[in-house]
Amino acid sequence: MGVIKIKTVKDIMSKGVISVRTTNSVAEVIKILRDNHISGAPVLDEENELKGIISEYDILKLIEYKPFLAPFLELLEEHPDDILNAVRLASKKSVEEVMSKPPITVNPDTSVSEAALLMWDKKVNRLPVVDKNGNLVGIIARADLLKAFYE
Repeated sequence: MGVIKIKTVKDIMSKGVISVRTTNSVAEVIKILRDNHISGAPVLDEENELKGIISEYDILKLIEYKPFLAPFLELLEEHPDDILNAVRLASKKSVEEVMSKPPITVNPDTSVSEAALLMWDKKVNRLPVVDKNGNLVGIIARADLLKAFYE
C-alpha cells in the first residue's frame, strides 16, 4: 500500500515571481500585469522587503465611476469617456497608496490545504511565500492549488 504524501506550498508554488515596487505608479503596474498575463503581484520596497500585494481588484477599486451594477464591458461601450477619465486619475497614484497591506503570507512548508483555507478565509487569490527571514521565495495562486491534485 502506498503512502499519501501531503504536499506543501514549496511543491506547487511559482518561483519566478514577478513583483513591483512601492514607488511604481499604477499605470506602470497595469503594464507589468498585462505584459506578464498575471492579475496581481507582490509589492517590494527598496530593500526588497515585502510590503503588500497589488491586484487588478485593487486597481479597479480606484475607479471613481462606480455604477458597477452593469457589466464592465457594457459600461465601456456606453460611457467610454467617463471610464477613461477615471482610469487616468487612478493610474497616477503610487502602488503604495493602492496595495493591499499587510500581505498575507505562507512559508514553503505550509501544507497546500492550509494555504487553500487561508486563501478562502481571507478572500485572497494569491499568497506570497516567504522564507524564515521574510524573503520572498515564491507565490501561490488559486490556479496553483490544482497542481496538488494533478502532479
